[in-house]
Amino acid sequence: MLKIDYFYSKKIMISNPEKTQKYEDELKEKYGINKNISNQLSSEQQKEILQLIENNDAISKLVRGFVVKNKELSNNNRKIGRQREDAKRKLNYKEEENQELATKVSQLRQELKILKQISYSILTDFKKQLTQDMLSRSEIITTVEELMKVFKVKTN
Repeated sequence: MLKIDYFYSKKIMISNPEKTQKYEDELKEKYGINKNISNQLSSEQQKEILQLIENNDAISKLVRGFVVKNKELSNNNRKIGRQREDAKRKLNYKEEENQELATKVSQLRQELKILKQISYSILTDFKKQLTQDMLSRSEIITTVEELMKVFKVKTN
């Protein structure tokens, strides 16, 4: 079975999938080149890359450097991905916590409003009672004063 690959140069190349797979496997096993990179190449290009790596120390070192750097970047991406997921979980937790606190604050404000109303009502009733007591006392005082006048003994 044949596979048709389209390249940036707009050339159409025909490659054999079995050979392509063989070369992809060899690039991966010998040199650590990921298949998602080598599968972009035709079978002939993969074969050529293998020959270049095997026959040229500079290219071999360059490829090994790329592979090492790719692994570092891959590890960094995984680490950053985990940190991002941790941060998302923490953000969700903090948002839920914030919502709970906002609900509690709202409830406390409502309770405070009710307590203020109750306190105002109690103070109003107390003031009325004090006012009535004062009026009663002033009436008693007035009555006592009138009685004193009546019973006052004239000392002449």
